Amino acid sequence: MFINNVGEIGIIHDRPAHSLPVNAWSGGQNVRCYEGGVEKFTGHRAAIGVPAVAPYFMLPVKTSSAAYWVYCGSAEVHVTQGGTGGTHEEITRSSSDYSASTSSQDWTGMVFGGIPILNNSSDVPQMWTPVDFSTPQLLQDLSNWPSGVTCKAIAGFKQFMISMDVSKTVSSVTTHYPRLIKWSHASSHNAVPSSWDETDATLDAGEYELADTTGNVMSGHQLRDSFIICKSDSIWGMNYIGPPFIFRFYEITQQFGALSRHSVIEVEGGLVVLANGDLLMCDGQSVKSLMTQKMRRYLFDSIDADNYGNSYLALNQPKNEIWICYPISGATWPNGAVVWNYKENSFGVRDLPTNSTFATHGVVNPSDAVDWTESGDWDDDTETWDSRVYNPSQTRLMLSNKGGSGKLYLMDTTHQFDSTNATSYIERTGLHLDKPNTVKLVKQVNLNMERRGSGTVEVMVGSHNHPEEGVTWSAPITIDPSSQSKVDCLVSGRYLALRVQSSTNVGWRLHGYGLDIKEMGVN
Repeated sequence: MFINNVGEIGIIHDRPAHSLPVNAWSGGQNVRCYEGGVEKFTGHRAAIGVPAVAPYFMLPVKTSSAAYWVYCGSAEVHVTQGGTGGTHEEITRSSSDYSASTSSQDWTGMVFGGIPILNNSSDVPQMWTPVDFSTPQLLQDLSNWPSGVTCKAIAGFKQFMISMDVSKTVSSVTTHYPRLIKWSHASSHNAVPSSWDETDATLDAGEYELADTTGNVMSGHQLRDSFIICKSDSIWGMNYIGPPFIFRFYEITQQFGALSRHSVIEVEGGLVVLANGDLLMCDGQSVKSLMTQKMRRYLFDSIDADNYGNSYLALNQPKNEIWICYPISGATWPNGAVVWNYKENSFGVRDLPTNSTFATHGVVNPSDAVDWTESGDWDDDTETWDSRVYNPSQTRLMLSNKGGSGKLYLMDTTHQFDSTNATSYIERTGLHLDKPNTVKLVKQVNLNMERRGSGTVEVMVGSHNHPEEGVTWSAPITIDPSSQSKVDCLVSGRYLALRVQSSTNVGWRLHGYGLDIKEMGVN
């Protein structure tokens, strides 16, 4: 019996193994499902130089002449182009350092009308004009920002700039309005708003307290002609209707809210939301679960109960993936990711570097980003399994890490995780082949595999006689996928199991497998 399309469904943790489709997997680590196959995750390595401060947030900025990576520490902001030696320049405002705490949730940012905007919850939002990298322009307070006002999130919607979770200081008294939405007057082309004065009836500026639920506003995101507001306990929409009210607000759901300030991301005309209990797709009118009966229980049973607010979503565009990055129980910062392939609706699992603070996608020039000589052949590092030609201007996933002095990692490069071999495995248990009462003898496994690099993989075959009992595994059998495809064995039981694993500097991809089975009778 041969089983194809082994990456079509992916890993499913939330259903018993014996109830899964034949080409689904019951467990795995550091593997992704992609274009019908399952493969070891490509690794990551430090790139674009050593950050000057431990980074908590990154904002990619692309101009007509250059691509920048701006990253924020607790008190300083720096920028790099990569380049020879990985030069980094400080662009902190001239007046003073910033007052952000050491939390990724403090910093948010966007590019509004071509102008990079950064916000840290405590200071006036900052604007940046990248002119010349050799003498970079420093950050400045956002022009026309209202005096005595700060916000915890800021976003753009058409020609409006929108601040959320607002604090106002009047006569040295600060009042926090966690459910307040405050918007600017409409801006001119390639300019920041000229006013935020909600009392001026001649302007479109205004504010509205979204008080129907008690949760704080976490973030807001444009979705086509709507602005979607994610609170901690609900999701709302906001549409432009013109004077005198300017915007109309409407409820999408009060069943779920955003888990953190960076837990919403747009993909293919919808918003993916890491919510308080599920991963959702929001189309602007309703939400639907993406993880029910797949990985929802696994994720929320694994996430650290005290530090879930450090979780974030990241788009890995070349692989059609959303990474759900979260701190595994006992960790403060994300160190693991559940990976959803939004084209194929399949899930994989990946380790992250300890103390990973943020991830986002932007343009990375491979000739500037990495010392490729460390890993040998350039093509071996970057070529995808379907042999697509790599485009130097293609967006790539970058991850910031606060460990030590901090690092900036380029993801999906080489077969190692920061120069260390990573253990990967894919596993299926509870395989009964529609005959759960029949004892089966497996005499041979045939693997349809590819290999990158020079390492080996191990194959284990197992069995169990009851769906809930543990698997008895054979001893690992080492093979070279480039020259070997058959594994001889003698394993019998009502339910069968297969595990493919590696801990060497090798990339592997499994397209399918065959089982040479003899039925031994009904037990």
